[in-house]
Amino acid sequence: MSDISDIDIIHTTTPEWAEPPSSDESEPDHEGVNIWKGIVDECEKDRGELDEYLKRRDEAEGQIGVEQLPLIAALNAALLPILRQAMVALLETVREESSCYRPKSALNGIDFISEYLYNMNHRYPERRQSWTYIFDMKWVKDRLDAHPRPFYPFSLIWSRAYAALKIQAFMRGYWVRRRTDVQEVRTFWKDYKATKRREEQMTVI
Repeated sequence: MSDISDIDIIHTTTPEWAEPPSSDESEPDHEGVNIWKGIVDECEKDRGELDEYLKRRDEAEGQIGVEQLPLIAALNAALLPILRQAMVALLETVREESSCYRPKSALNGIDFISEYLYNMNHRYPERRQSWTYIFDMKWVKDRLDAHPRPFYPFSLIWSRAYAALKIQAFMRGYWVRRRTDVQEVRTFWKDYKATKRREEQMTVI
């Protein structure tokens, strides 16, 4: 199974962006919320004429409006508020990781929202206290066992900080190995092992 949980940083506590907004306080005026509000306002403006037309048509035909359907009302009351919070958190994460400014990114929007909705489910409030990383969820592991994902290159998996550590470690090792005294020791042991192998082969013959 191709699992990137060994490399990604696992959430052991509830992320800051996952904290639900207080009911008695107004939402913070941060860029993520402003972006999302702008998207919502633009969408509502574009849908205005269509909604008005559908309303007039339903009234003329004696039908109930879409918003009054029990299923739609339940979705608006239970799902859309938490989904909106997930979208705002996703936009904030995209901004923090500069995912929009890079051709490749390890951030998967579907995985992010799935993890958020799972941990913020109001039926299981204890999940908010012990945040579960999506690739640590049993149902996700079972799904990946049956349908493994393709291998992700390190350029998508590693963060910039982790990649910098790996590059620095490689360069430090390279600079040490190229020293004259270290090269001499390495050459000695290389020749010694080669001699031992030849002696062992001669003994067997």
